[in-house]
Order: sequence, then structure tokens, then C-alpha cells
Amino acid sequence: MVALGSFNSRVKGQTLILMVGVLLLVSLLLFAVTDMGKHARRQWYLQSVADNASYSAAVAMSRQMNFLALTNRALIGNQVAIAQWVGLASYLAMLDRTADNLEAVTSFIPYLGQITRALSTVLDRIEGGFEQVVRTLIRFQSAVIQGISTAQRLLDASFVIELPLLIQDIVSKHSEELSWDAYQGGGIAPFPSLWWRKTEVRNTDDESESKELEELTLKSLDPFSKSRGYNWINVFTHKIVKRGGTELSRNKNGGWDWHALDSVSLHGRRWLIGSFREQLPLGWGAKAQNKRRYKRSGYGGAFRSNSMSSGMGLAQMGTFNDNTDSFSFMRLSNFLNMSMDTVIVKIELDSQAAFAKAKTSFSRPSQVFPRGDERAETDNLFNALWEADLVLIADEDKIGILGRDAF
Repeated sequence: MVALGSFNSRVKGQTLILMVGVLLLVSLLLFAVTDMGKHARRQWYLQSVADNASYSAAVAMSRQMNFLALTNRALIGNQVAIAQWVGLASYLAMLDRTADNLEAVTSFIPYLGQITRALSTVLDRIEGGFEQVVRTLIRFQSAVIQGISTAQRLLDASFVIELPLLIQDIVSKHSEELSWDAYQGGGIAPFPSLWWRKTEVRNTDDESESKELEELTLKSLDPFSKSRGYNWINVFTHKIVKRGGTELSRNKNGGWDWHALDSVSLHGRRWLIGSFREQLPLGWGAKAQNKRRYKRSGYGGAFRSNSMSSGMGLAQMGTFNDNTDSFSFMRLSNFLNMSMDTVIVKIELDSQAAFAKAKTSFSRPSQVFPRGDERAETDNLFNALWEADLVLIADEDKIGILGRDAF
């Protein structure tokens, strides 16, 4: 019995040692699982901060591009408005001259002469008052154009400084303990060193750069400014032809100068057959934003149809004396892309890091904003259709990040 009791005591001692070992292993496993969970939670948190920071930076980049697109549109819109005012002034001057000519012809006819005299007086007063209004509006919109150009340049210069501050603000809102870094160009170049090359300033004092914006502006003109051509009266033997239009010229200093001409003439057939020919000029009017024109131009086919009355209008062209200056606008750079429209943000805490990538891109949804010509639209700064999106980090980005961190 003594031997058996001694054996049982030894067995119980060995079991205790075994249990202690098992409990120690279980504790180690529990600590490991807890640490892995803590690491996973921290990694998820860091990834969330990185996503927020990179996406916010891409949203800011998209907003800048959309702002530049809207202000470019505003530049075109104000130029189109000036063209409309000059065209309306020219048209009203033509009506005034037509009424004056009609009064001179009908002055000896009882009653009719009094009517045409009253009409001429009314139109003369309207035309004089409207000219003063147009003069003020043209100068105001010229000042607006210069203000928009200045705002574009200031935003473009300040935005490169604001982007890092934006990321810093986003990260600090989560925790002051977090450190961050941002890259571009495949994870090699510091952000936003390449962003300022995305756009460039162009100025109308350069003829080729001005020509590019001129073409877009002329395509944006309303039908009244493009061509004011129609027939007032059209019978078998005679018709009264109205022609007119507004055109754009560039001054030596790079400023834009709108000028318009309107004319109306009586056309008739020779011997009651054949084509119509201009027989009698009835009225004319011409206005220029700054400088008078002396050379014939298109003006909506005015000189082609009404040569005599258009020539008189050109000779008596008035001017609003708005000495226009050159102005600048923003365009996408022709520089090699090099992922300058993307940003990679690295968030780090206690040697644990997370990366996120976002980009801004131009996209025109055909179902929402269809083009009339059904053509695909490439990136540009004339339609505010830039948007931000989170994207996967490409293999070349990972190689660039590893190479950067190795040094």
C-alpha cells in the first residue's frame, strides 16, 4: 500500500507539470491571436485613413480641374456676350439709318411723312440710349474677363501649396500620432511635384494660342451673332434683303475686338427675269468694340449680297473705344502624363503602414450628357466633368514605393 501511494503522488506531479506547459502554450497562442487582432484592427484603421486622405486629395484635384473648366467657359461666355451687345448695337444703328432714309423719301407725302418722322425720332433716341448702355456693359464684361484670368492663375499657383495641407488636415483629424507621405509618378516623385505640370497658362498675346480659343468662341456664338440674314419682303420682281453678322479680330497687343455690320437693300430682277441684283441701299449700321474696320469681311454675307449698303455701313462704322487687353486661360499641358493625375498616400504608425491610391479623370457619360456629333470626348478644360475615384495600386507603383523606401 505504501508503494502504491508513492506511485500515485509521482503521477500527479507529472500531470501538473504537463498542464502547466499546456496552459503556457495556450496563453502564448491567446496572446498571439490577440496581437494579430490588434495588428489587423490597426491595419484596417490605417487603411481607412489612407483611403480618406488619398480620395480627398483626388476630390480637390477634380474640383480644381472643374473650376478651371467653368472659368474657361465663363471667359468664352463673356466674349460671346460682348459679341451680342456689339451685334445688337449694329442692328439698331441699321434700323435707325433705315428709318432716317425712309423719312427722307416720304417727307413730301402727307400723313405718311409724319409717321416716318416720328418713327425715325423714336428709333434715334432708342439707339442713342442703347449705345451708352452697351458701352458700359462692354467695359464691365472686359473687366470680368481680366478678373477671371487673374483668378485662374492665382488658383493654379496656390493649389500646389494647398494639397499637402489638405492631406495633413485629413490625417490629423484622425490622430496626431499618425505620420504620412504622398507620392506621384509611380510612387517615385513626391506629391504634388508633378501636378503643376498638368495644366499650363496660355495667353491671347500669342497668335497660335489665341487662335485656339477663338475657334471655340466662334463655335459658341448664337445664331443672331453668327449671321443675321433673311428677307424682309420677297415678291416676284423685287425683294428687300437683310444681311449682317458679327466677327472677331485680334489686335496687335493680343486683345480681342468684336465688330459687327448690318445692311438692308432693295433687290430686283432685270427685265422681270433672271437673278436678283442689288438696286438700292435702304439702310446700314456698323459698330466695333475698339477699332474701326476698313477692309471688307464676311459679316454673314453682307458684302456678297448688299455690296452698296454694306460699303456705306463700313465707311460709317462707329466704335465703343474699349481698349481691350490680352487675357490668359488654362489648358491641359502637352507634357508627358507620368501619372501626374494620381496620388498615393502612405499612412504610418509604429512601423506599420498602409497605402492608398486615388486619381482624377475626365469622363463624359453619354447617357446623361450626349454629344450632338456622337463623338467621344477626350480630356479637356472646357467641360466640368472631372471626378475622383479610388484605384488599385499598380505593380509599377509598388516597385517605385519599395525602391523609394529602400533608400
